[in-house]
Amino acid sequence: MRHSEITMGLGLVGILLVAPATLAQDDDQELEVELFFAPAETVTSAARHSQPLMESPSAVTVLTREDIEASGARSLPEVLRLVPGMDIYMLKPMWYSVGVRSRTTEASDTVQLLIDGRDVTMEFFGFPIWAVYPFSMDDVERIEVIRGPGSALYGSNAFSGTVHVITRQPDEGPMASFSTRGGEQGQTEISGRGRYTVGPLDLAASINFTKEDLWTNRDTSGKDLVRGHLGAKIDLGSRANLAVEAGSFYGSGVLVTDLGPVTIDNAVNAFGRTRFSYDDLEVQVVFDHYEFDLELDMKLFYPEAGITLARIPSFKAKTDKLTLQAQHGINLFYNQLIYGAEYTFNRFFGEAVIPNDQHEHRFGIYLQDEIDFRAIFEDLADADLPPIILTAGLRFDFNSMTGNYELSPRAALVCTPSDQHSFRFGYSHAFLKPTFLESSLKIKLIEGDLGNVFDQLSPANPDLDNQRIDSIELGYAGNFFDDKLILRIDLAYNWNRNQVWFKYDPDIIGTRQVGPISVPDISKPGPGFRYENDQSGHHGHNLEVQVIIRPTEFSRFFFQAGYRQVFDSETGIFSNREPVFRFSSGIDLSSRHGLTLSIRGYYTDSFWRDLPSAISILEPSSNIRIPTTFLLNARIAWKFSIGSTDLSTGIEAFNLLDSVHWELAGQASPNGPDFSAERLSRRFVLFLQGQL
Repeated sequence: MRHSEITMGLGLVGILLVAPATLAQDDDQELEVELFFAPAETVTSAARHSQPLMESPSAVTVLTREDIEASGARSLPEVLRLVPGMDIYMLKPMWYSVGVRSRTTEASDTVQLLIDGRDVTMEFFGFPIWAVYPFSMDDVERIEVIRGPGSALYGSNAFSGTVHVITRQPDEGPMASFSTRGGEQGQTEISGRGRYTVGPLDLAASINFTKEDLWTNRDTSGKDLVRGHLGAKIDLGSRANLAVEAGSFYGSGVLVTDLGPVTIDNAVNAFGRTRFSYDDLEVQVVFDHYEFDLELDMKLFYPEAGITLARIPSFKAKTDKLTLQAQHGINLFYNQLIYGAEYTFNRFFGEAVIPNDQHEHRFGIYLQDEIDFRAIFEDLADADLPPIILTAGLRFDFNSMTGNYELSPRAALVCTPSDQHSFRFGYSHAFLKPTFLESSLKIKLIEGDLGNVFDQLSPANPDLDNQRIDSIELGYAGNFFDDKLILRIDLAYNWNRNQVWFKYDPDIIGTRQVGPISVPDISKPGPGFRYENDQSGHHGHNLEVQVIIRPTEFSRFFFQAGYRQVFDSETGIFSNREPVFRFSSGIDLSSRHGLTLSIRGYYTDSFWRDLPSAISILEPSSNIRIPTTFLLNARIAWKFSIGSTDLSTGIEAFNLLDSVHWELAGQASPNGPDFSAERLSRRFVLFLQGQL
């Protein structure tokens, strides 16, 4: 980034900060606001039950409803930029890379996404589609992000982190609400939600429509989404309740890949869930159906000869996923036990590239114990100690598709010498099972420039082992000056082994002579052309800092940063292909007239890296340069009432520096720079929200 751009950006921040501060000093305009971002008292994801945040055995970041609104984010990855230690990149239209504390790929399969406890991993690829899901950001009540391995509780996909989205339940939120927004580049979004109560029964329904490129009519990007959700909850007395919900989304758009554009005509997810709770017992049944039609124009090239070897045809694919879960908690002497079991059945079927009707069974059993040492010493030795809690857990998982099983332990010791300070030391192990794409997919090809040379490509490897990670963590949380200053520091050291990567070695792959040209014989994949486990692995440290300052109850400043450095296990030297520094910062202010101002800044240090592609075959990785970026967003809103309706309207400005900060650029993605340049240039969005 040029020095002048940084100076301009910082100067703009100063102007925007001084103006509200001057307003706050005006005697005639006393500020009246609700507390911005009150500290979250409890979390539920770190131990699968509600507990004080200061006693959490894992590093957790909580994003509240106010955080989401103030950021202006309309997609989940965008709001996750506020989490220290997370890497968020918009690689292509409808495609994000999401990572926590570890190397990320386009697949983003190392981070698990839960929605109200439901794992939304698309099992065909082994990762969630971060750009689409059956809810809008208006439905989200809070987001809890576990930074670090979580397989001891959640199984395979909780490899380097877990994102748990908690939506508004049928008995929560306003009775009716709506939201509409639109602006540059053809972005339009309309959302609505309503709920109704009849005796012990609560009902809720929501719908969302999103349209991109409504006016610009570009053909290199676009995303159209329609999503809806229905929910019902009935109280069965003071100790039990039953919840039933169903939802779906329909999407279409364009995904630009290294091998050509992919048109997604029909991406559908439909799900249903029934959940029963009785005291500390919870049982749920979830059914998910995914379906997508892909129109491809993807060619397998042989660069040395400048010819097309073959083409991947269009195809339809479907997956069904049935999950049964049961969990129970019990207090026994000085122990709080949480134990449960999960069973998942996945079925894959489709046309052209997917052999019909393959399936897998997954089993998971877990046990977690929280031991209160202070209570033990008080009763046995009459000693007065600060609260000391040891959390220990173990989970067993089995996957029938590969036959692999895994034991995932965890242990954490948390000491809170006072209500204002907490220290944590922990260890955790996690794993990532090979995906269907990596272990079982058989891709059929059609003719290329040389005619029908190859009949079938089979890059899958049924002998793959699980990827594994071990992490040691130190954490500190402190509140100072009556919670006017909040400090969070987390340090982790990770060991990553058995990473699955796509191996293509033209020196050892078989070849076939076609006239005077020798071309790879991909009809008989050998050791040089398939998925493999990387035996070398890597390790490295992570440092994450979060600072929140509330000089008055009417304002809030925050700063959070993540630093990471990775070593190669073979050479023992630092890798120069990893991100080393990211931070986000912001301010939130409000006046007594209902005017609010929120500013967000995001900085990424420059680096080079290899991004393995989930779709590219002959070019499995691309040298990508992520430039140094400084993104500056602002949101101004005015809240007012008309009768019993509370309204909010305003403008959101993105990338105020008006500089082309590409999040992705490189020869391997020819359409990426054009897309990024448009999306990341300065743009404005108008919005109107209301609720009863």
